[in-house]
Amino acid sequence: MPRQLLMAIAVSTFLALMLSMVPSALWRQADVPTFQTSHPVQLSERNVLDLFTLTPTHYKMKRIKWENPSVYVDLIVKPGEKVDESQVYRDFYGLTYGLLTHTDNVGQVYFRLLEESEQPKESRLLVAIQTTGANLKSLSKPAAEIADVDSFVKNTFPVRIDPYFYERISP
Repeated sequence: MPRQLLMAIAVSTFLALMLSMVPSALWRQADVPTFQTSHPVQLSERNVLDLFTLTPTHYKMKRIKWENPSVYVDLIVKPGEKVDESQVYRDFYGLTYGLLTHTDNVGQVYFRLLEESEQPKESRLLVAIQTTGANLKSLSKPAAEIADVDSFVKNTFPVRIDPYFYERISP
């Protein structure tokens, strides 16, 4: 037993000495940065749903439609559900900001919040917000860095609100 242990120590020492003599240039590999800049995605019918899984929304998504260079997003609420106006603006801003930062071929975003009724194919428009190429450029910061998202969205984008919507707003 002691001979085997002595032999193992001798072989380990010999291997360590031999490996230390190998030039370190052979072991060196190209450094790859951990946080690389990502390239914008070319939005298409194939990957439009993948992009929307990255951005969570408060309200449920019903429909996403891509017609180059426009994106149509419909969110829905149930008839008895109260609606928080601030959440609507945050959902819009978050989705639009995500489209702007992750893609390079989106020109317009059409956002709607609908009340889905029990009848199939019947829904009521509550809020509609539209962007164009000109006001898309104003989305340079994430929503967390903007003090008042509600007033920013109202002042920057055309917002159409149905009068019925105000009956549904949470107090």
